[in-house]
Amino acid sequence: MSTKQKHYKLPNGDVQLAVSETGQGQTLLFFNGGGATQVAWKRLISELQGQYRLVTFDFRNHGKSTTSRNTSLESFMTDAETIMNEMAGDRPILIGWSLGADLAVWYAASHPGKVAGLFLIDGAVPVNLVSDPEDVRRRLDTPMMRIGPLLLYLTGMGYRLTPDQFATLTIELNKRREQLLAAYEQLDCPVELVLATKSAGEKGERAERTNALWRAGGEQLAQAFPELSLSMVDNTHLLPIKEPAALAQLLEAFVQRCQSGAQSDTPSDGSLSTSNS
Repeated sequence: MSTKQKHYKLPNGDVQLAVSETGQGQTLLFFNGGGATQVAWKRLISELQGQYRLVTFDFRNHGKSTTSRNTSLESFMTDAETIMNEMAGDRPILIGWSLGADLAVWYAASHPGKVAGLFLIDGAVPVNLVSDPEDVRRRLDTPMMRIGPLLLYLTGMGYRLTPDQFATLTIELNKRREQLLAAYEQLDCPVELVLATKSAGEKGERAERTNALWRAGGEQLAQAFPELSLSMVDNTHLLPIKEPAALAQLLEAFVQRCQSGAQSDTPSDGSLSTSNS
């Protein structure tokens, strides 16, 4: 695989989206989670052994992309559309994490024949975890949520969303998840869903309750769509950062299945147990 990386800026309305591309072969196109940037994929990508064309990018108000006042869920979907139109090539495999997993499902559902497979990491589960939107706004309106994004720029993972914008995006995303089963019914490509058993954290009653709902939602999805492959990883929501080797192993096996056209031989209630990092 060529190690030379190309960088682009693609326009989408009033924003310029930062894109990176390297390698040749099957295109793997990565959709970040909210509050994350291309940097989040570095460890996972470094674990891949095959020959691939790798495309990463930053959504609006994230990383090296420019900012917009419009930070609605729909605006992020238009960013994904722009990247797919300009960078996807022929039938890429989409790797989506958190928000990016949901956007990947919605894109593939509305563009039949365009996607070779969906590898979804701790997202796109048909469960609305927001019972009280105002509580979400209160919990996100903290000094750390205001200062944290600036500190993250030191690691290349900064984003520019106010606490209120982040809360609104979270509320919109969870509300839209109530419609995900209908989106999954429209998919015409293989799907691998990898969920964290401790997505909401490891401590506290709220985290335990949320984790149980999240896992139950994934199991419901696997029961509704037996051809979907479901794996559980014993870690938190930060799977691409904390479990890159385990994810890379699953991803490369998934790529091989997509290329061979074979159905997954992984049980829909399967699990992968890994140690916490």
